[in-house]
Amino acid sequence: MNARIVALECLLTLSHSSASIASVVDKAFGRYAIDGRERRLANGLIYGVIRWRKQLDWVLDQFINPKFRLDARHRNILRLGAFQLLHLDGIPAHAAIFETVQLAASHPRKSLSGRKTAGFINAVLRSVQRKGTTVTYPSLDANPTEHIALSLSYPTWLVKRWIQTRGVEWTLAFCRASNQTAPLAFRVNTLLTRGEEVCQSLEMKGLPASFSKIAPDGITLENRIITTFDTVDELTLKDILNRNDLYVQDESAMLVAHLLSPADAGFIVDLCAAPGGKTTHLAHLMRNTGKIIAVDASEKRTALLQKNCRRVNAGNVETRVMDATKADLEFIKTADAVLIDAPCSGFGTLRRHPDIRWNKTPEQVRALSEIQYNLLKNAAPYIKPGGILVYSTCSIELMENEEVIQRFLEDFPMYTIENAQSFLPDVPPSAITSQGCVQTFPHEHGVDGAFAARLRRVLKK
Repeated sequence: MNARIVALECLLTLSHSSASIASVVDKAFGRYAIDGRERRLANGLIYGVIRWRKQLDWVLDQFINPKFRLDARHRNILRLGAFQLLHLDGIPAHAAIFETVQLAASHPRKSLSGRKTAGFINAVLRSVQRKGTTVTYPSLDANPTEHIALSLSYPTWLVKRWIQTRGVEWTLAFCRASNQTAPLAFRVNTLLTRGEEVCQSLEMKGLPASFSKIAPDGITLENRIITTFDTVDELTLKDILNRNDLYVQDESAMLVAHLLSPADAGFIVDLCAAPGGKTTHLAHLMRNTGKIIAVDASEKRTALLQKNCRRVNAGNVETRVMDATKADLEFIKTADAVLIDAPCSGFGTLRRHPDIRWNKTPEQVRALSEIQYNLLKNAAPYIKPGGILVYSTCSIELMENEEVIQRFLEDFPMYTIENAQSFLPDVPPSAITSQGCVQTFPHEHGVDGAFAARLRRVLKK
């Protein structure tokens, strides 16, 4: 079983399924014996084709008669070939074309013989090889929405939305940065080790690591380590991911626990806790003292949360299964701080999850903003005077972030925003909004897009 066959199967599954790219890839790797370089190549092909799908189709369509209808299989075979030709410098063009044509030749269809299909695929890819980099896009000046959507491969509605809210220059920079492969980031389990020791151990394995510039307990691996197909030993990487002194987490997500200032709290509630990244971080910052109640609406996700807590020795966590948008939250009345890491569009994480751009609609974003507000609305009356409420998302959408907070403050005037810079001194001022909230962007801060607001319920006079 080679990389391209596995990649094609995953792409076909994703073309008719709402499953996440990560889950589809994991299942495929569990089903087939594919290791080492082939496994990394398959992963790179799948993520690359999904990321660049719209651009690839635009280029391919310049060389395909519009009257010719392609089924999902042949469309994805062509996308695989075009991606290798346009985006993978490490694969010779002749090899990329030959291997892609083999995919078509080995699966003849009744309506189109294997030989005829292979000839068609070969002809189109030869045209892409010769002329693909010279294909023109709508002008950035005359039609910035379509230029960005097609050349950088994003849904038109999203690009239009970002241009309207943030401008062309911001949208162009954000889209470019979100098409880059994110570095692998870890949070150091400060209960068990220090960052210096972790970096030394990774260096000994040939994995150069560096300290995060904005997250106190974060380290990252260089991009080239995780994007080249023959650098990282599979067992080495698997070993790292299973270590109890490390937790895979983007640097932006690490800021949230620090914003709660958990060392000053004895009792914290995390109302959207699974899979446990922020919960376990809070436990480590509390040094396993006091108590954390971690809530999630899904039993399956709660089980994963419990597993992660055990793996990294987060021993002060109690879990509960409930829907925090409507459950009785009387138990949080004595909490010093409450975290609502709300379900969101995830548009801040496009570097890691390129499929998100194709799987969300404007209606879904609006529905998410209602869920987010309802989480705040349900928790707000129970939080004690002087108590802290932190709201966070991994989104860059105003509708999910600033607008949700503004709506909440209008309806609950007994809450006030506390400036995040006071609690996150290493965060650059550009990541703090005029209201004092955190908002990071990949093109400005080199981390995922994320938002967080620290709210305090004002003491009664």
